[in-house]
Amino acid sequence: MLRGLYTASSGMIAQQKIVDVLSNNIANVNTAGYKKDTVTTMAFPDYMVTRSGGDNMPYNGNIGTMDYGVLVETFNTNFSEGDIEKTDGKLDFAIDGSGFFTVSTPSGVRYTRDGSFTLNNNGYLVTKDGYYVLGQNGPIQLNNGDISVDESGNISVNGQVVDKLNIVDFANYNTLRKEGNNLFFTTGGQAIPATSKVKQGYLEGSNVNPVDEMVTMISAMRTYEANQKSVSAFDETLDKSVNEVGKV
Repeated sequence: MLRGLYTASSGMIAQQKIVDVLSNNIANVNTAGYKKDTVTTMAFPDYMVTRSGGDNMPYNGNIGTMDYGVLVETFNTNFSEGDIEKTDGKLDFAIDGSGFFTVSTPSGVRYTRDGSFTLNNNGYLVTKDGYYVLGQNGPIQLNNGDISVDESGNISVNGQVVDKLNIVDFANYNTLRKEGNNLFFTTGGQAIPATSKVKQGYLEGSNVNPVDEMVTMISAMRTYEANQKSVSAFDETLDKSVNEVGKV
């Protein structure tokens, strides 16, 4: 009976984490360059159940295996590309293909697909959070004038090339982890030059499909409720066992 409580409660915990991830995905459906997360679950390790005594006991006492519920194994990021949408913003950039913009943060170099940049008071190209966007020569400083960027990432001001966007890629995306503010950091993967194209005046949208996320969320909530009812049923049974059977 207690095993049933543990199994049902583990299912509730797993479904709650799934709902949290889905909620975050839906909240970022309009965030440029956002990559949705998914949850992978697994069963607890199986244990062999044995029987002691009785006329029908198997010769070795083994009845079979039994697991103790489900748990969250990993959180995964889906790096598929979102739709590229036209904005006509001079400082809006989209990466057509794989790769990431590199930015400088107080915690070190980070990577993002969000190309909605702006200029700070000193003329440096920065993210919405004020982090410096990096070029081949470090932080990119632009003078007043007509700013243009070609498909290779070369940045020109009034027709004069001043720098090039430092766009990198990774052979193994499993080394990338989310940090917040739509940024990624690497756990050891080596950054390599990207071969993708840059589109000025465009932004990559989120790769979240809100309809799919809502359908999955409804399914997760129903599973949570089913496990919740199981916990309530086990609790009522235990209550009777303690307060009524014990009186006999």
